[in-house]
Amino acid sequence: MASWTDPTDVTGAWIGEGAPTDEAQIQAWIGKAERELRFRVSDLQARIDAEAKLVPPATDLLETAKDVVVAMVTRKFRNPESIRQTNVTTGPYTTSKTYGGNMPGELEATDTELAKLRGVKDSGAFTIGMIPPTSPFYVSV
Repeated sequence: MASWTDPTDVTGAWIGEGAPTDEAQIQAWIGKAERELRFRVSDLQARIDAEAKLVPPATDLLETAKDVVVAMVTRKFRNPESIRQTNVTTGPYTTSKTYGGNMPGELEATDTELAKLRGVKDSGAFTIGMIPPTSPFYVSV
């Protein structure tokens, strides 16, 4: 199965210092992330292939999948030990850094990233319709 993402996608999107340099290791984690996404979104590859067959070809879903893979791999490289919080004390000062997510440092897609790949739009908060369906002014959503 073809890979969607290249190690240069990860290093090219890296912000700050400490970008990984071992392309074989980056590719290994890319492979793991892509397999995880194929498992979580079972029709993802079929939908990417269908977009590629359009005339002209579309790449929106493929680019979104790349973005998610890059984000997953970047999170893994930034926190390889899966630490939730670090504290550093220098003299009288303490600085702390907290990593977010359910499993910080794990190779996991966020709920928002999975929703993007599944094509689910975030509806935000709920709404309550005050116009009854029998009214001539009722508009179904």
